[in-house]
Amino acid sequence: MNDTKKFLAAIAVVLIVIVALCVGISDNVQQIAKKNFSATTAAREAVQAHDIDEVNRYVDIDALIEQAAAEILSAQINATTAPTAYSMDALKIRYDELKPDFVTSARSAVDEYIAAGKITYPDAPTAAQKFFRDSGLGSCEIVSITRPHIEGNVQTSTVIVHNAKMNFNFELELDLEADADGNWRVTKADGFDGYYTGYRRALRRKLDSLNAPIAAQMDEIFVVQSFKARVTDGDEYGFSRTLELLLKADVKSDKPLDKIIGTVSIGKDERESIAPFVIDMTDRAQGVQSIAVTKTLNPFVRADVDAMKHGLNPNDIRIEVTEIIFADGTELKQLDRLPE
Repeated sequence: MNDTKKFLAAIAVVLIVIVALCVGISDNVQQIAKKNFSATTAAREAVQAHDIDEVNRYVDIDALIEQAAAEILSAQINATTAPTAYSMDALKIRYDELKPDFVTSARSAVDEYIAAGKITYPDAPTAAQKFFRDSGLGSCEIVSITRPHIEGNVQTSTVIVHNAKMNFNFELELDLEADADGNWRVTKADGFDGYYTGYRRALRRKLDSLNAPIAAQMDEIFVVQSFKARVTDGDEYGFSRTLELLLKADVKSDKPLDKIIGTVSIGKDERESIAPFVIDMTDRAQGVQSIAVTKTLNPFVRADVDAMKHGLNPNDIRIEVTEIIFADGTELKQLDRLPE
């Protein structure tokens, strides 16, 4: 493995990926624009020398952290926020709750890596630290890079990066800007939302494989045979609508049930919208029965907006049982994260 790949393989957080990409740009396009990319060569040397002040001369780390936080957290909120959070204020509040942990954890990891050449995590990591650790950023390597496009004092290149741990590619567009003395500095990187989407898709594939035997057990207990769907009015202000599902389900359990927990999802990939549901089973009989489930359609989530504007095809709706809780307190539950 060459020095660049060793350097990239050691990376464990979003911003370190960017610093590594700067190194990758320098290595890969040296024949194209040696002079223009001297800043990235200097950034690499500064990281290897553990000189944070010198790194900051050539890479605007704080700006990149802000960009990574905005793109990744926005993508995460759109994919995971509860359907009742349909106002812009509620979404902003959620973003403001998540951002300090992300920014603090990323900055701390960058500083630690540049100072010591490694990243460590506490026994009880924060949500952001878990994401950095679990999403495979430390396994990222450059697979291709476009010829830089130079316009005025800005040059742009598109980099394709492979995440070996989760087995997906993502694309980042990097901008370098020149100061009055002609010194280039990395100031911008777009595409982190694509990283998050790729991670979620890869995670789902891996979890589907691990959860297959658990899902088979659940299908013996609670099976959704069919459903009817309609979109109705939502909140009193007219912002949201409600997706109402009437399920025909077959319940066959050898012991009393307490709750059926699952998700309703519409759309796919970056337009997927997922909402949880809980069905109280304490007074329900065994056998085939009708059960109502609802999902609030969020006017700030693209998949939900599509449904409100254009209606829904039943093939676009997916219902998944993720957990069965029995009356005695025992449970059958699908994995929601990869085993350590």
